[in-house]
Amino acid sequence: MQLVVTGATGFIGSRLINHALSRGYRVMALARNPDQVSPRQSSRLHVEKWSLGDPLPAVMRASAILHLAAYIPTDFGDAHQAARCFEVNTHGALQLAMDAASQGVKRFVFFGSGQVYTPTSEPASETSAAFPVHRASYYLASKLSAEICLLSFGTANAMPVTVLRLASVYGPGMHGAGMVPTFIRALGSGRSVVIREGGRYRVDLVYVDDVISLALAAIEKEQAGIFNAGSGQACGSLEAAQIIAEALGADPNLVNVEGNGRDENVTGFAALNVAKAVEQLGYTPRSFRQGIEAWNAETVLSDAQSASVQE
Repeated sequence: MQLVVTGATGFIGSRLINHALSRGYRVMALARNPDQVSPRQSSRLHVEKWSLGDPLPAVMRASAILHLAAYIPTDFGDAHQAARCFEVNTHGALQLAMDAASQGVKRFVFFGSGQVYTPTSEPASETSAAFPVHRASYYLASKLSAEICLLSFGTANAMPVTVLRLASVYGPGMHGAGMVPTFIRALGSGRSVVIREGGRYRVDLVYVDDVISLALAAIEKEQAGIFNAGSGQACGSLEAAQIIAEALGADPNLVNVEGNGRDENVTGFAALNVAKAVEQLGYTPRSFRQGIEAWNAETVLSDAQSASVQE
C-alpha cells in the first residue's frame, strides 16, 4: 500500500512518514525541500520536489494522499494575505484532489483545523457551527473552504475524502513559539514561566502520534467524512505548565501566576468532541499528562541512544 504525503518536512508530516514506514507502507513524500525529508535511507520512501500548485507527480493508484501542506501567513490579521491563503489552501487543495482523481488515487485525507468552530463552552462536535471570525480568519476560512470543496469533489468523483479537524498538536519534532514548546524550553533549562490572567487560557492539546494513528485508521478502515482529532478535553495554561514541570522534574516554584483565574470569561478554544472518531475509528487519544510523559520518555531514550553511539 502506497501513501503520498504532502508537507513532508513539517512537524506532523515528518512524523507521519516515520510511522507509516514502520507499519510497512510505501511512502512518496512531496516537499519543497527534498533534502530535508528523513529518513532518506528507507527503500520504501521515495521523495519528490513539489509545491502546492505544481502538477501532481505520477502516483498512479496510490492508496491515499495525506495532504498536510498549507500556506500559513506570518501575520494572521493581515487582510492582504487572504488571497494567498485561498489560492494555496483552498484552490491548491482542490487542484491536488483533481490531479489525484485523474490518476486513480483511492482516498484523500485532508488535515484541517479544529479552530474553525464557533467558540462555545461545550466540546465542539463535527456538526457544531463553524464560523472562524475570532482569530486567524483568513487562514481558517481558507481551510474551511477547502473542506467544503474537497468533500463536494470527492462525492461527485467517487474518491472518498476524510477531513481531520486538528486541535493544537504537540509532541516530538515540534518547534516554534507556542505555549507547549515555550514552557518546555524554559522549565527544562531552569527558567521561570509566567501564567497570565490566572491561567484562564484553555485549549485542546493533542499528541502528534494520536493524530497520525487516527489518519492511518481512517485509511485502513476506509472511513470518509469529518472527524475531530483532539484529546477530547481542554487544558488550561496553568495546568499545562504544572504538568510539564512535573514531567521534567523542574522546581514547581518556577511556574508563576499573574492575574485572577476565577473570571468566567475563559479565553482560548473549546475542547473537541471526539466521540465520532472513537466510535468509528477506534480512536484512543492520550490526556495531556500522558502525552507529555510519552514525549519525555522518547527524548530521554533518544538522548541515551545518542550518548551510546558517541561512546
